[in-house]
Amino acid sequence: MRRKSGCIAWGVIIAALAVLFLAWQYASFRQAGRVLPEGMTMAGLDVGGMSREQALNALEVAFATPLDVVYQGQHLPLAPDSVELYFDSGATAANLDAALAKSHGLDGFIAYVLRRPQEPIAVPVAVGYSEERLDGFLTRVAQQYDQPPQPPVPLPTGLTISPGQPGYTLDITASRPLVGAALLSAAQQQVTLTVQTAPPPPLTMDVLEELLRAIAGGHADLVTGIFVKDLQTGEELGINAEVAYAGLSVLKIAILEETYRYLDPPLSAEVSDWLSDTLGVTSSNFKANLLLQNVIGGGDGYQGAENLTTSMNYLGLVNTFMVAPYDEEDNGLFTIVTQANSRTDITTNPDPYMQTTPLDIGLLLEMIYQCSQGGGALMVAYPDDFTADECQQMIEWLTGDRIDSLIEAGVPVGTRIAHKHGFAGDTHADAAIIFSPGGDFVLVIYVYRPEWLEWEESAPYIANIATATYNYFNPQ
Repeated sequence: MRRKSGCIAWGVIIAALAVLFLAWQYASFRQAGRVLPEGMTMAGLDVGGMSREQALNALEVAFATPLDVVYQGQHLPLAPDSVELYFDSGATAANLDAALAKSHGLDGFIAYVLRRPQEPIAVPVAVGYSEERLDGFLTRVAQQYDQPPQPPVPLPTGLTISPGQPGYTLDITASRPLVGAALLSAAQQQVTLTVQTAPPPPLTMDVLEELLRAIAGGHADLVTGIFVKDLQTGEELGINAEVAYAGLSVLKIAILEETYRYLDPPLSAEVSDWLSDTLGVTSSNFKANLLLQNVIGGGDGYQGAENLTTSMNYLGLVNTFMVAPYDEEDNGLFTIVTQANSRTDITTNPDPYMQTTPLDIGLLLEMIYQCSQGGGALMVAYPDDFTADECQQMIEWLTGDRIDSLIEAGVPVGTRIAHKHGFAGDTHADAAIIFSPGGDFVLVIYVYRPEWLEWEESAPYIANIATATYNYFNPQ
């Protein structure tokens, strides 16, 4: 009997303790129910730990705040009113209360006592907007901020070319759902629009030609001939490039080429001396005539000039010729009629005994360059007379013309340049192969003014053309 009474007593005690525990747990459960449960979200906003009123107020504030719309770094505020955004706080409060009633009921209390992790609760929010007004906004953004690709722009005063700019087009179809989702979110305050990018038009020789013509426009009283060739792509441009000019000392490039066609290295000390003085700073006409006479002409300087002319024509340089050696007096020799010196639209009063064009001399330099690389027209025309090493030697001879002026003054110090300059009273010229980080290229410049051309004008002018051309191949 005592044993049975003891069991009953313990049962009563345990039941009492259980009731006390449940009462304590229920009080705690009710206390916790004063704030929204962890994991509860409303329109993407985490409202866990907020009061009911705080959560509803946070939604009011969020849906009244302009959305930050980003177009390629441009921040554009999208006011809720502009898309007729509406937020029904009453319906939303009802949805929240319904969700809370479920979590505050018996199932919620049991889960609380058993410390079961609660499933995240996403409370529906009554919010919407006008899709038509949103499309109107996106259309206005596209009209204001879309732009086509911008081509490179010549800048004559800076002797350079402003790079082209990419184009931008708003992808309204892809952007519409992104902005729509952000409008319906109380947590997202910024959205980046989908923008299609189009690359800028490529930099071409046409742009360089426009730049060079603008520079030449500042010297309209001069007849400027320019030839440029990209030795990597084969692209070229010419401005008065097929106008006949006096050959000057620039034709010593042809004498150099013909010397190597007639002789095989190693060259004798005597011929090397002649070449050094012909192509170097001294630009000796006397030594050039010795090469014409003793190497190219077989003892006759006039025959050397004729042989050189025949060779130039064989290479396709039909506007290049020499009738007589350098410094020969007028002795009744006739000139050679060419297509270039037969033009009536433009004249440079070229030397009747020695002529070329910027195009011809530029193509000859290209042939020497290609030959130095193991190919090109020079090797095709004279397969047994040239090697790549011989053409490399020709380029080395041309690098010895160091005058710190003309084309040489227009490129950065230290740039390798193989060139030959020449001048007379009315005509100044320079023809070069320029080796640059952005690519090797040929540049030939001739400048003519009737009667007399001042060096103080032509030298910086030619240097500016060289700078502009170098900047085209080496954009900053």
